[in-house]
Amino acid sequence: MRKLAVFALLSVLVHMIVAADIAPPMPWQQVDAPPLRARLQAAPTLPPVLPRRVIPTPQSAPAQEAAKSASAANYSDHTLSPAAPGEERVSGTETAATTTKAGDAEVATQEPVTSTAAATNKPSLARRLPRQGEITYQLYLGNNRFNVGSTVQTWLITEDRYHLSSRSETTGLAALFSRQSMEYVSSGRLTAGGLHPDTFSSERQRGGNKDSTTARFDRVARTITFGNPPRSLPLNENAQDLVSFMYQLGLLPLTPGRIEIPITNGWKFERYELEIGIEETLQTPFGEIRAVPVRQVRRAREESIELWLAPAYRWLPVRIRFFDREGEPSGEQLVNDIKVSEE
Repeated sequence: MRKLAVFALLSVLVHMIVAADIAPPMPWQQVDAPPLRARLQAAPTLPPVLPRRVIPTPQSAPAQEAAKSASAANYSDHTLSPAAPGEERVSGTETAATTTKAGDAEVATQEPVTSTAAATNKPSLARRLPRQGEITYQLYLGNNRFNVGSTVQTWLITEDRYHLSSRSETTGLAALFSRQSMEYVSSGRLTAGGLHPDTFSSERQRGGNKDSTTARFDRVARTITFGNPPRSLPLNENAQDLVSFMYQLGLLPLTPGRIEIPITNGWKFERYELEIGIEETLQTPFGEIRAVPVRQVRRAREESIELWLAPAYRWLPVRIRFFDREGEPSGEQLVNDIKVSEE
């Protein structure tokens, strides 16, 4: 009887969600229905997951040499483990971030980027992305954190090119009553200043309906074309898209303060003012993680985002939260697993 009661309660909850037309958190798309979140292009088949271990930090090398050698790596790896206390929280050419002790807490020490001017010029990178990786997240809806699905983000770097994708979709009971998916794809060049997107696409499917858009970055003409119907605006040198900026932030030597980055979600192109916070502890399905919060400064009647970057996990995004135009939480992604190539 207890099992029947629990199932009946879940059924009523799902029916209430569907009846109220509450969409699972499919991040930021300027269309009538609220959006979903993320996916990178499918990575090659991964080898069996091995027990967690600390990835040793190899000898530092110039960034240019690391970019050339990155294309030789494969997933020789397992689930990514954190750097051991006292070790550099970086690998390869990631030489800027080290850990020190402040009382009982570990603190990441780096060269600062503390002003809008610093963010709008060519950035100085503190580290690099592993050549290949995959992050999976559990996807939650609203304040009650109802688990509605999953998100997979993947990336691949080949010589001086990168390909990044993020795919979210409903699963389980939520998919039974309201099947949805959201896919973002970003591709472009890997430069001395980090990720330079060339194209960004967004596609959302909800039932039988599909909405899609593409943004194109013309670095020669210095224009960006986006939206449907398309329109163009002047392109900033450090412009990013909705997915690439999360990984670009992890390459920068961030310190507490505010920065600005021009970002497109495929429908709009605007400056995001971001507040860099102080490292805090998160409880995730992946375990307890220390992470640095990055919060978009909210504007009236505008959607916004928050994300947390984990220094011990190569500054990858481990938590992402979305807020609707009233400032209420609309969805959240919490890391469930991280895999990267060993190089």
